[in-house]
Amino acid sequence: MRTVQKTLLTGLLAAAVVVPVVGQVHKYFTPGSVWSVTMIRIAPGMDQMYLQYLDGQFKTSEEAQIKAGFQKSYKILRTMDDGGAWNMLILREYSSLAAIESTQEKADALSQQTVGTDQVQMQGYQDRSKYREVVGTKYARELLLK
Repeated sequence: MRTVQKTLLTGLLAAAVVVPVVGQVHKYFTPGSVWSVTMIRIAPGMDQMYLQYLDGQFKTSEEAQIKAGFQKSYKILRTMDDGGAWNMLILREYSSLAAIESTQEKADALSQQTVGTDQVQMQGYQDRSKYREVVGTKYARELLLK
């Protein structure tokens, strides 16, 4: 009888150990960088004006953020047509959400140095609103498939 009890107890313990292993979900990816994705709608005929801004002040600011280590990279994607809600994406790559939050004050201070005071930056937003509209910004995590 004791042998039966020991066998039953051993079987129950083995089953208890196996169930969590079976219940685990296999990961198909590794979390990668965090990207901010800003959707822009450039007004008809105003591409050159906006591209001039991107190649000047925007590029200077982004390169300074990368050099300071607050940002990993950036990309600009332009659609091949103008149909839809947006026709340009501005992507900024960060190592993590925590990195964005922890360096926000320092990144803002760097923007003040490279772009100008809050008033100068707000005036720039107003000026650019004449030839482009920010449709929205989303944050997305890159998934690196295994």
